[in-house]
Amino acid sequence: ESIGLLLAPVADCDLKALLERKPFRNSFILRQAFGCLCSAVQYLHSQSCRHKDIKPANILIKNGEVFITDFGTARDWSEAGHATTTGITGPYTPAYAAPEVAGWEPRNKAADIWSLGCVYLDMLTVLKGEDSESRITFFKANGS
Repeated sequence: ESIGLLLAPVADCDLKALLERKPFRNSFILRQAFGCLCSAVQYLHSQSCRHKDIKPANILIKNGEVFITDFGTARDWSEAGHATTTGITGPYTPAYAAPEVAGWEPRNKAADIWSLGCVYLDMLTVLKGEDSESRITFFKANGS
């Protein structure tokens, strides 16, 4: 019934900006971010919370550490007893939305895992020397 804000030093950038930098020179940050992001999402889920909008723009970077931010669409399911929601989907980012989110089907914490996988794909694309737009171009040409 209350809102809390955690304030820390301002981020250096978000993951979206980091992935778009040319030339890309931050592979160490990306390589360590895989485990950190996985642990963060697992922690959220263990606390009965779905983020519902995991994407690079909602991941902040400060001194090489990653922080998930923007809990505006997050859902606390501790009182409901289950993570599943139905009905009309609220705002979402199509490139990172699970099929069940885009299709307004019943969705749960697996949708966060899908979104995290899309973020991982962006990170891997850049680590392999491609820009993040090449992933989007590939899926437009070949289906997603």
